[in-house]
Amino acid sequence: MAQLRYLDDAGQLQTKTLDVEHFVVGRAPGCQIVLDDDTISREHIRIDMEPDGRFRVRDMGSRNRSFVNGELTTETLLVAGDILRVGDRVLEFLDTTIARDELSLEDPLTGNLELPADCDWVKLKNPISLSISQAERLARLWSDLPLMARAEDIADLALGQMLLDLQADRGLIALRGESKTDLSPLAHRALRRPTTGAMTAVNKAFLFAPFLQSLAGRYPQTASKIDAKASYASTAIVAPLTFRGDVVGVLYIDRAVSKKPFAAAALQQCIAAGAQIGAMLGEASRKLVRSAAREGVAWMTTLRRVQSALGTPIESSDSFAVASKRFAGRVRCGDFADVIHIDDQQCCGLVVDGGGHGITGMVQATAIRAGLRTCVSVSEDSISDPAPVFNELNRMLSTSQTRQVLACTYMGIDTSAGRLTYINAGGSPPLLMVAAGRLVTLDQPSLVLGIDPDYVYEATRVDLPEVFRVVSHTDGLVEATNRAGEALGDQRLHEALLDRDAFAGVDEVVAMIAALWSNHLAGSQPDDDALVLVIGHG
Repeated sequence: MAQLRYLDDAGQLQTKTLDVEHFVVGRAPGCQIVLDDDTISREHIRIDMEPDGRFRVRDMGSRNRSFVNGELTTETLLVAGDILRVGDRVLEFLDTTIARDELSLEDPLTGNLELPADCDWVKLKNPISLSISQAERLARLWSDLPLMARAEDIADLALGQMLLDLQADRGLIALRGESKTDLSPLAHRALRRPTTGAMTAVNKAFLFAPFLQSLAGRYPQTASKIDAKASYASTAIVAPLTFRGDVVGVLYIDRAVSKKPFAAAALQQCIAAGAQIGAMLGEASRKLVRSAAREGVAWMTTLRRVQSALGTPIESSDSFAVASKRFAGRVRCGDFADVIHIDDQQCCGLVVDGGGHGITGMVQATAIRAGLRTCVSVSEDSISDPAPVFNELNRMLSTSQTRQVLACTYMGIDTSAGRLTYINAGGSPPLLMVAAGRLVTLDQPSLVLGIDPDYVYEATRVDLPEVFRVVSHTDGLVEATNRAGEALGDQRLHEALLDRDAFAGVDEVVAMIAALWSNHLAGSQPDDDALVLVIGHG
């Protein structure tokens, strides 16, 4: 669901859903969001939904122009977390269906280590003076947080609130690493490098001042000191995150292009916010440590019960032998397999990796399985031509409000035609055992389901001998890592299947893979679950 979050004319936090075809922000009474501000045009920007479900913002010829992430724009596609500036007001674009990208600090930072001129520096020991309204705004940082919120969720919510409170364009919250200049971003807004490559930088020396000099600061102090030719943001504030007197991280906000500097009161508010956010993160980490074992085990138990309830028995027929095994993951589960027997000459197998997406991923994985079963029951042509089924499943997943990307592998077997038809939608390539010591990797790099609704899938076909084994698995199998940090890997699996004794019954093939898994891990348990499906004939 796409929304805009902003402060109304009374300074209260508001959220509006983009539920009309043309969503307008401006000063006119007929706009979907009305902002009474002389710097805003009557109809300042319009946000339209594209055919693919994404949203595009357009400037409506405004007097003071429009900015996205601090960069001047006439129109652009929006990404979750983008900050829109109209006049002197900002709005945050939210989209719960798309995860925000992780930030690499190499993108926004300048290479220089020179501090900006005319900075206002405050030592940490200096007293902080806050107005009542500022104290009220800081109190809101705790709102909407669940009791067991993760550090990333706390930082994300707090950063978004601070940007709106201070009407800033961009920002980040990062934790301090082992070295003095090592930062690990927890949350960011508008600092991801755009596809054009153009980006107003963050002053590197200014960002690291809380660590290197125990300072908070802003630049510049006055509008006359704004340097339009500087290679970094025109105005910014940096403050330390503190916990029990130690600097544990940094809060940074800026306006990439501006004629108005941040006020001294904004710096005081950021210093207080840094102390509060640091305390929130510290308390959250203690809560999570205390409850991780208890709640983690309880949640995984629930997920495994759901997985078991949604699963269906995988059975052999008179013509096709089938065997499968699921390997439990420590923190993720959701892999599914299915085999549909048509007659004594045709069957199809399906492996879906729903791990990492929780119950939503499991539900959508079972929907894929149900959709395939329905299509095959209506038309047996779907076995030899599964592409139309995958195209429709992909369109439905890509446009769902609860969209998850799911890797999926399909194998249709027709022994009368001596043919295997398969689609590998982001899953691990199936492995075809055609004789002792002979193994064929069925590569076909198609897009994962749920990314692009217009993607067109194509089936690949290979000849089958009279006797064969088809091995399919989720990526959790080869990515399983032992205590030494070594993944099982495709090579070890292939070498095991190439052993002359490996060309046996399907149960023996699965048992051999299980032994390979067990010996490699030597008692350790990987994070992700894994699943193996073997279909044999002859």
